Amino acid sequence: MSNTNYNFEQLKQQLHENFTRGKSPEDVAYAEKRFTHTLGVVETAEKLAKMYGADVEKARVAALLHDCAKFYKYEDFARKHDIKLDYDILKHLKVIHSFLGVFVAKIEYGIEDEEILGAIKYHTTGKPDMTVLEKIVYLADAIEPGREEYGYLEEGRKLACEDLDKAVGFILERTIKYVEERKLKLCYLTKEAYEWYSKK
Repeated sequence: MSNTNYNFEQLKQQLHENFTRGKSPEDVAYAEKRFTHTLGVVETAEKLAKMYGADVEKARVAALLHDCAKFYKYEDFARKHDIKLDYDILKHLKVIHSFLGVFVAKIEYGIEDEEILGAIKYHTTGKPDMTVLEKIVYLADAIEPGREEYGYLEEGRKLACEDLDKAVGFILERTIKYVEERKLKLCYLTKEAYEWYSKK
């Protein structure tokens, strides 16, 4: 039985408003695309939660808010709320939103559940020894139906329905390959996560 008492539909409406408010038509179009992605993550997380006996409502809320900080400027939000992220995270622009998202989820959406916050925090990088909910949201973000096919998603989707740990290891491996091929910087958490899950 779920002990999550959040109003999902209200959170969804609030998220959509925050994604689109005050933006140009071009930016609204991009925001709508991101919102569609979010709904795909919710759908996938719900499916995986039911499959693996996880808390479905927590999975839905964590998936809904996984990108809640996507359109926030770190400097502005951090200054306003006296937030400091680790320097090793700030070096990686593509992962800042997931760590900032913990604070946005708390402050803007009233989320206090640590499991949900952990799933938001690590949905981009992964980490060693993730909770079931963290693994579900990490995978759902990577394999949701609207994701562009990169040549490995079907295998990732298949594995996600068979073994969470193997699926996480598979996606981490492909993520590292993607980063290395483009000569980008790899977040230390992703490296540590892969080392953990490659032994599973």
